[in-house]
Amino acid sequence: MFGSSDSARRKEQTMKRAKDATLVLCLFVVYCVLLSQGLKANAVSAFFGALAAVPLTVHLYRRLWPSPPEKDAGERAPRQLARRDGAEGEKENTEYGL
Repeated sequence: MFGSSDSARRKEQTMKRAKDATLVLCLFVVYCVLLSQGLKANAVSAFFGALAAVPLTVHLYRRLWPSPPEKDAGERAPRQLARRDGAEGEKENTEYGL
């Protein structure tokens, strides 16, 4: 009973990873072509330029469009924002007369 849903979830995760890897590979090829043909870079420069641009593009994509929460993941706790130390904040407030 639980085996089929567990294997289906595992298969879904594997397919998602395969899709993500394929998209990253295609993005790498597109960057190589754009850099070599569009900017007339030599092959080595286009390769290393694409190698540097792909992780940056993936990072920006994930920051601008975060993925929706997974099914069956339950409630996620809100992210904690970095905060200053309380004593440091009090010191700043007294400096400005607040």
